Amino acid sequence: MANAFTKFLIFLPAVILFVTSCASQKDIINLSRQLNALSRQTKKDGKRVEKPIKELKEAIEANEARHKETERIFKEDQESLRLSLAQLGADVGGLRDNIQGLTGRIDESAHLLKSTIEEDTTKEDAMVSQMRELSLLTEDLILRMQSLENYVSCEIAAIKEKAALEKTSPALEIEKNDSPPPQKKELTESEIYDRTLGLYKDGRYEEAIADFKSFLKSYPESDLADNAHFWIGDCFRALKEYEEAILAYQRVINGYPNGNKVPSAMLHQGFAFEKINDMTTANLVFKKLVKNFPKTREAESAKKRLRKK
Repeated sequence: MANAFTKFLIFLPAVILFVTSCASQKDIINLSRQLNALSRQTKKDGKRVEKPIKELKEAIEANEARHKETERIFKEDQESLRLSLAQLGADVGGLRDNIQGLTGRIDESAHLLKSTIEEDTTKEDAMVSQMRELSLLTEDLILRMQSLENYVSCEIAAIKEKAALEKTSPALEIEKNDSPPPQKKELTESEIYDRTLGLYKDGRYEEAIADFKSFLKSYPESDLADNAHFWIGDCFRALKEYEEAILAYQRVINGYPNGNKVPSAMLHQGFAFEKINDMTTANLVFKKLVKNFPKTREAESAKKRLRKK
């Protein structure tokens, strides 16, 4: 605005000169007045505009200063951010290394845990198998004890009967020189059975099988026939001929349904089926035993076998 005013003052005389040469004295006076008024107004406007211009200039300078300060702060922040990013990258790399290390340790621990579990499972299976075998042996011993008790009872009854006969018979004194030669005594049905059962108890299973079969041939209607078939089955089971044992036990079950050996025959038949890995049939036999003879000791043994499976 000041430059425009200066130019106006420079050209003012030329304008006056031009006007002077072209206009009258009166017009010159009016023109001079107008020029003076215009000059005063221009000065007044210049002064009025100077302050906003100065303020604007100061504002621009302040804005430039703020801009420079902002740039400086931005550069500092940018450098700080760059350093922070670099540190973060280093931290991420370290964290990645730690994660890889932890992953390796986790895999190692998982492998160790798996091996430990498999080892424990194997030991547990072995213990279960041993317990099962021990249970089988215990049950077999119980049955043998029962048989031994029956045998002892029979022996005691035979001794008492013999003693009673000796008391009722008249005593005859015969001199040793005149005594007749001893004759071979014919064994009774019960004595043949007991002698054969003794072979079984002595572990002479093949001889016991042959003698029990001979006993059944001689006394097919004997009250001890079901017992003989049962012990034949036990002999075959001791010899690990489980199929033959199953057939022998089945002869007891089918041929003597009301006999006292049926529960034992069913229990031992289930054991034999287990030995040939026919668990389905073994379970069926055990369940049938529990259903048909629920109050017997053999049924309790069958329940235990079923609970283990």
